[in-house]
Amino acid sequence: MAGASPNIGSIYGIPIELHWTFILMMLLALVISVNLFIIFVLLFVCVFLHELAHSVTAIRNKISVKKIILYPLGGGSVIDMDDIPPKLEFRIAIAGPVSSFLLSFIFGALVIFIPAGTIKLFVQLLFVLNLLLAVFNILPWFPLDGGRVLRSYLEKKRDFMSATKLTVNISNAIIVLFIIGTLAFVAVENGYSLLYKEFIVLWDVFIAVFLYGGAKAELQNAYVREYTKDMKVGAAVSKNYAMLGGRPTLYDVYSAIIKSHKHIVLFKYGMKIYAVARMPQNMINNPKLENIDISRLSTQLEEFDYNEPIYKAYSKMQTDGIGIAAVMRRGRFVGILQMQHMESLISLHMMHSKGNSKKINN
Repeated sequence: MAGASPNIGSIYGIPIELHWTFILMMLLALVISVNLFIIFVLLFVCVFLHELAHSVTAIRNKISVKKIILYPLGGGSVIDMDDIPPKLEFRIAIAGPVSSFLLSFIFGALVIFIPAGTIKLFVQLLFVLNLLLAVFNILPWFPLDGGRVLRSYLEKKRDFMSATKLTVNISNAIIVLFIIGTLAFVAVENGYSLLYKEFIVLWDVFIAVFLYGGAKAELQNAYVREYTKDMKVGAAVSKNYAMLGGRPTLYDVYSAIIKSHKHIVLFKYGMKIYAVARMPQNMINNPKLENIDISRLSTQLEEFDYNEPIYKAYSKMQTDGIGIAAVMRRGRFVGILQMQHMESLISLHMMHSKGNSKKINN
């Protein structure tokens, strides 16, 4: 989803993206009230520092961090978490809540020494926001930090799959208690209007649905990892593409599509493999196809090794929103991975594996 999360800079070499929904919320807040807008800006700072703590901890432990993305409900650090030891997952996960607790303590201490006024109100707000961020994230529910902390702890005596299942069950139980608590609060509390109570219920239900969906996705990924651990990337290699030599013109691309009847067109430039993206309508109508720079329409492909576990490639492509990738074997290009094809293959393999395990148990 290019463009859905504009890049607003980088730190420690990590790109920082602000999701369009966060931008929309900030603009709406500015229209409603300047103070509300300032609250969103402060929330942005708190969430950013929280996610930065995750990312810096990962980098110091030689774990790749692709980007930090900020949403209205929080943020996310896109970190390569495949096959890392439980102890390291624990350190990376706990770093965010610890940083928020620390910031909350600092702002709480500053409030004591700051005289009454606007500055003191904002410092108090920073204290509350960081405290809420820390508590909300430390609770043992997926996909937030507390869920990962709990799973990494459970992995001391369990395998990854059973630890994930137990964590998801605990997460779902907490979500149910969260909704029950919300309903009980609005039923007992008389200091708020009916409209405000309805807003609280709808907002908390929205959070609960988000958390439930995240927990379900974690369980699904655990199943993929468990049932495809014997599968390699090579099992999903596709030859459904046309390969052009050198740096082709747009007319070469057009000719390759017509002759090969394949919609994926690749070319090798230097040591990298590129795919020609779908062409915009204004370029299709351009009669001077030879004059169009092909680099404007091409994307360098992510590369995976032929013998790499398929769940690693699936996880990375899913996280990064990659639809197609190159497969290399001993440094040579041997084919492509297509997300849709790989998902179908993994689903069939999992059904076959589950069917065999039931037969053995019976």
